[in-house]
Amino acid sequence: MPIYKYRALSCGGSKIDGFLMANDYESAYSSLKTKKCHPISMEKARLSQRKIAPEDLLMFFFHIDMQLKCKVRIDKAIESFLDLHNSKILKASLVNVLDSLRNGSSLGAAFEKSGGMFDWTIITLLKSAEQTGRLSDIISNILKFLKLQSNWKDDVKRAVAYPVFLVLLAIFILVFSICILGPQVMSLLCDFSNGEVPDATLFMLNVLPQISEILGYFLLIALITLCFFMLTKDGRMKILNALLRIPKIGPIAVKISFWHFCEIMHIALDAKLNFMDAMDLAISSTKFEDIKRELLKAKDQITDGYPIGKSFSEIKFMSPETLSAIFIGEEGGNLSDSFAHMSQIQYNEILFDIKALGQQFSVGLTIFTGLVFIMIISGLLFPIYSYVEIAGA
Repeated sequence: MPIYKYRALSCGGSKIDGFLMANDYESAYSSLKTKKCHPISMEKARLSQRKIAPEDLLMFFFHIDMQLKCKVRIDKAIESFLDLHNSKILKASLVNVLDSLRNGSSLGAAFEKSGGMFDWTIITLLKSAEQTGRLSDIISNILKFLKLQSNWKDDVKRAVAYPVFLVLLAIFILVFSICILGPQVMSLLCDFSNGEVPDATLFMLNVLPQISEILGYFLLIALITLCFFMLTKDGRMKILNALLRIPKIGPIAVKISFWHFCEIMHIALDAKLNFMDAMDLAISSTKFEDIKRELLKAKDQITDGYPIGKSFSEIKFMSPETLSAIFIGEEGGNLSDSFAHMSQIQYNEILFDIKALGQQFSVGLTIFTGLVFIMIISGLLFPIYSYVEIAGA
């Protein structure tokens, strides 16, 4: 059913903007008239197919969480959100959700019909509310997860801000020195001295243009290759899996994947899903195919009757600390808290590792840039020193 964007005058004379779902223009106008609004303009909504912005999603679930705690029905909570907020994509999606709910669809099915705007993990958690009857608790857990994701992005930005600044500054100096400063200075000196310059200067004069050309070709090939792989889902998966094999970066990528897995497991188990359903949800949200295959092997072993800790011990990416927490949670019958504890530990380790990697990379690149700059300056100073000696003589 089409979604229409409208502008109308309320009975109080104020202008209002919004979205509604109707079969055609006439039905949309009639719907507004029923609400005692006078339509000014109306058109079919042209919506982007991208996901809803994280901040809008966080705002929505915060509103729903508060409304459910006040014993407001879910459809009324969504309707009140539509009246208060102005995110076009989110409002248009929620109009579809609200219409599905009022036509008898289940909560999970209603959000699933929103055109792919909501993440599959959120939809599955909402579907689990129908199995457990714990809608308010699940909404609260979804809200906690979204807050954690938002805080995670802010923490990562703070951790890498200074190293990234140093890296960008070093890259700028390096490119400027190799591509612009070095060739121009050496060329001027060569012309001024009729080609009689020290060997170090001649070396820089011959090598720098070649380095500049090689650097340009390398960046072009890397960019084309990256764009080619990013065009397809299989290509994106190959790039993600390749990250696991890069020193320093690979271990961080593994920790990020298991942090996300543990957090989903905690939310699902806390919402009283059975362990296998929770694991299905957590595995489906894993982006790295190599890690997903290992988790599926562990799931198959659990299905065959093996203990949870024993099954997870077969995963090659599993850290000893994470495995120890799983054994403790299994013995104590409280895996939800164990996964929450693992998630927090990995969260802190990821931030520490990212900050350390950024500092190491920035220091290394700064040293390399300094050496190149010193070579260029040396090539400049040698002939100047020679000219001063000749002039003094």
